[in-house]
Amino acid sequence: MPLFCRSLCVGCLAATLAPWAPAQTPAEALPSEITLESWLRSGEPRLVAWGAHDALATRNRNLIPDLLSLASRWQPLSQQNSDSPPHSELSARQSEERDAMAAVLDALIQMNVPVPADTLRALAPDLGNDVAVLLSRMPYEDSRPLSLDFYRAPPQRGYTLQYVSAALLALHPLPEFVADLFANIRVRATVIVVDPGPQGGFGSAGCCGVSFEPPREGWPETGQYSLSTQNSDRASLVVAGIDPIYAARTLSTGYLGDRCGAGIYLGPDQRLRLIAGMLGVAPETIPWQTAPQTTIEYQSLDQFEAALIAFVVEQQQQYRATAAALADHNLLSLYDATQSFPELELALMDMRGENTEPIPRISNLPSRVEWSSSPF
Repeated sequence: MPLFCRSLCVGCLAATLAPWAPAQTPAEALPSEITLESWLRSGEPRLVAWGAHDALATRNRNLIPDLLSLASRWQPLSQQNSDSPPHSELSARQSEERDAMAAVLDALIQMNVPVPADTLRALAPDLGNDVAVLLSRMPYEDSRPLSLDFYRAPPQRGYTLQYVSAALLALHPLPEFVADLFANIRVRATVIVVDPGPQGGFGSAGCCGVSFEPPREGWPETGQYSLSTQNSDRASLVVAGIDPIYAARTLSTGYLGDRCGAGIYLGPDQRLRLIAGMLGVAPETIPWQTAPQTTIEYQSLDQFEAALIAFVVEQQQQYRATAAALADHNLLSLYDATQSFPELELALMDMRGENTEPIPRISNLPSRVEWSSSPF
């Protein structure tokens, strides 16, 4: 079918597709199976995207082998030019290739087609959200090795997949995973040093803008996936657990990925909440926080050091209590229960008056405690 005729056919397609259940389009308005097959095999990104779009619109399962073949041949974009850093801008051709592959994965997701682990591994650096959805559908025994890899070495273009992998592993926790998850919590404690007497409060705020690409002419609207712990009417459950993860499908003529303010990542709070879930307790009942704050009135260096060490000891006692609870639930080995606990960073905020001597670095801090001169 000539491209001019194809453009006429496009106008007959439905304008929008509901998430997880695309609207049906009259069969006579779509190209034949032979035509779609030729587009998928053309090597031209725009035609590949149309082929995947129309394969989904027709629910033509005869085209699944072609869709899987396209996905299996994906080479991570970061490896196509070894001289470019991982986060460098893609070329126009690379962007089009990624847009076409996003359309292919959308069709596979919507048609509930299993995708092999090796294929997901290659796709992860460039299309992590799509891979996360497909990973969540794999049988646990098949997904566990892949989830461990994504958890330990998250793709460089985004961290949503790492969080989804950790959430999947937390549903069937192994002691080695729990020990790693717990030991890699980085607690950042702000230590405010003040002169004796009443003190004021402190705070901070920030913002982040979000931008979106305008629609492109000549390209189909295909499903783009965003993952969140916030449910909505147009989202579907991806991973259960203490903080269920949902995937929302948005139509776009280009790949969206995670924009600023979107997506989820495996930060200290998220690690703590996963641990609470594995223990079967509310996160609020965990006695320690990942960003605690304490205020110490400075009277002398010896007094300050003693107060700081007392704060550190109290924090680490709480970490060990959590480790003991994990061991009681057979989630940590007895050895790991004594060795695996969060790393504590002390960020000093000296709010004393002017003409005061800087507080020297304390050298006798316990293990897994770091000293920082700045809280930001």
